[in-house]
Amino acid sequence: LHFVFTQGFDDPAQVLRYGAFMDAVAELVAVRFGGSLKAEHGTGRNMAPYVELEWGPEGMALMRRIKALLDPDGLLNPGVIINDDPKAHLAHLKPMPASDAIVDPCIECGFCEAVCPSRTLSLSPRQRIVLYRELARRNRADEPSNQLVQLFDYQGIDTCAATGLCADRCPVGINTGALIKKLRSEKYQRFVPIARWSADHFAGVTRTARSALGLKSIAGKLLGDKALARLVNGVRHLSGQRTPAWLPTLSGPSRYRWSQGEGSHNGSSEDIGEDRAVVYLPSCASLVFGQQEEAPSLPQVVQSLLNKAGCRVIVPQGIEGLCCGMPYDSKGMSEVAAAKRSELADALWQASEQGRWPVLFDTSPCVQRLLSGALGKGLRVFEPSAFVLEHLLPHLELTPIDETVMLHITCSSRRMGLGDKVLALARACAREVIVPEHIQCCGFAGDKGLMTPELNAAALASLPAQVPSDCRQGFSNSRTCEMGLSQHAGIPYHSILYLVDQAAR
Repeated sequence: LHFVFTQGFDDPAQVLRYGAFMDAVAELVAVRFGGSLKAEHGTGRNMAPYVELEWGPEGMALMRRIKALLDPDGLLNPGVIINDDPKAHLAHLKPMPASDAIVDPCIECGFCEAVCPSRTLSLSPRQRIVLYRELARRNRADEPSNQLVQLFDYQGIDTCAATGLCADRCPVGINTGALIKKLRSEKYQRFVPIARWSADHFAGVTRTARSALGLKSIAGKLLGDKALARLVNGVRHLSGQRTPAWLPTLSGPSRYRWSQGEGSHNGSSEDIGEDRAVVYLPSCASLVFGQQEEAPSLPQVVQSLLNKAGCRVIVPQGIEGLCCGMPYDSKGMSEVAAAKRSELADALWQASEQGRWPVLFDTSPCVQRLLSGALGKGLRVFEPSAFVLEHLLPHLELTPIDETVMLHITCSSRRMGLGDKVLALARACAREVIVPEHIQCCGFAGDKGLMTPELNAAALASLPAQVPSDCRQGFSNSRTCEMGLSQHAGIPYHSILYLVDQAAR
């Protein structure tokens, strides 16, 4: 029986009430029903006074003898399980003050920690909650907390990827990232007018970003990459880390332009099935960033693959102004994010002829974001792997490439339950696929890879050692993640659609 209760321990009467409650539960479980007071967890301090009730005097005496043999000086976990104090469970109670409804149910078990990309850099989700609870307690008690607030600003807020993977591991589904986004909404409140303006002029923002990448490419040729890196990082230092860091794998601008409306098809007219049209929406990142090492752009690869499958391609009107809203949502600007998401859903509804045709996004985070709210009835949206498996494979012949490849399954794919599909598609297209261990999130997290690059580095610290010497390329389904992965793995990462295109005929 697992239970969570909300009683406080602020006065002796509450502590006595809790003691009576524990006596009653122990009697019910251990004596009346002959059951086990604890299952998968150790009994710990809380159950120490009841161990003999469950196991009997002989069993308890045997445990004490074993404990004395192994730990004669009582150095190992003193007072845990074996404790002579019948009131041990009522002493040294851990305060868990109310802080926010999002995280108040947390019992600080730590199941969330294994999947957190910042766990070795700053704080895990459990530690964020503990610190935030202490801040809430200090605020209510009117105690000074300036130093702790400054610490939490970086350790808690700035270095959280806010992916929500912690919620999948949490026994009660707590998404610590949701709390961090809420706190960011307060932190970035003064920037909301700027965000709203950029959302209203998103096409211009996209073009400006491409132009900036073009200038970066020109400067790199004139100054050399090393000199440019020193310049960029020098400006970042002078700005107090407020400007982007130098990223060697930051590509130049995307130069691909696809006319809106119905795209071309390179095959014969007989190859085009009437039931094989697809609405293609390049992500913001695909529209802005090109590829490294002279690789074709992602829209080119998408068109190549759809041509092979005999699909008509439909591109929504005004694609450069469309966005799922994730850049705003990650900063806690929920209203701006919701408006962009709604605008995008309307555009896709029209382009898909009211849901007649499926919609392909070339990055998975956009799909997760779009699915976070209600869509038009019948609107079907897919990230790359699920789309290929469902809509393209019947019309393609796959010959696995004779290579070992790396595969990164993004947070969004994991949260949508698509990890197995991503892996199955990769295995259908390559001789051997390696999914590195202990990496659930790459830590790039939108712009974190540029603004807080140490998060990306910490999350991928174990990656280089897991890349085989004969491996030449890696794949994923998020453009920004692929840039961070390329930098730390030492091999180029591209969309998994590149792998499918290499294997497909």
